[in-house]
Amino acid sequence: MRFICDNCNLGHEVEEYREKLETVMNQKKYSLLDNEVVKLSQFLDNLIYKCVICEMRLKEISNYQRSLNNIFGTHSTFYYYGNQHLFMNMYFYILEGLKNNELIYLFMEESIYKDLLEFLKGNNVLIEHVKFKNVKELIKGNRECGLDGLKREIQKIGLSGELEEYSGIRWIGQPSCAIRNNSERDFLEFEKNLTEALCNVNASLLCIYDAYDYMHEKQFINETVIKESMDTHNYILKDLVLKAIN
Repeated sequence: MRFICDNCNLGHEVEEYREKLETVMNQKKYSLLDNEVVKLSQFLDNLIYKCVICEMRLKEISNYQRSLNNIFGTHSTFYYYGNQHLFMNMYFYILEGLKNNELIYLFMEESIYKDLLEFLKGNNVLIEHVKFKNVKELIKGNRECGLDGLKREIQKIGLSGELEEYSGIRWIGQPSCAIRNNSERDFLEFEKNLTEALCNVNASLLCIYDAYDYMHEKQFINETVIKESMDTHNYILKDLVLKAIN
């Protein structure tokens, strides 16, 4: 099944509310605490969620949820449509991590990474504890030795001197970038083991999926990748909380 099915109007609604969100954010001078900005972003969350969890899919989210200040051990997914929707949600997600004395690792396309840092600075977020960190060693460890190899790579990072002053790691990774730099197969195999590898670890990983790519281009985020995303993650970032995936 395609992400935007024949005779489905959700694609038009998603684009409409993306434009509304960008317009309102400009009007409000990027005041992320403005009620209208928050509500539009959450409405866009729900539209994208309806597309991903269409009637052809079996996964649903439960009523159980976790606040963003308590996410160690989670392997979560987020579907974004446009940079403003992404940055709005990452602002709150990253801010809670910084309040919790977590080191923030970002792995994403360079242009998005730079724009996100500028967005955070423009909203008075101290970015000295926000750093770029590639996931290639994690994927390599999983490719060569499976779950055990992945756990070893995570343990190595946890033992590094860089983490001595932090309570843990809040990692945000872009699947499009991981697939581009590795392969779809390696990425999907890595994702299958990641939930178990993060159990009882002072770390979390949020995968940010580009819904625009899936809906319009499918260059990296195709039907297989989207379906696997619902099977391999245990939480979804939605309405500024993590909600459990059944």
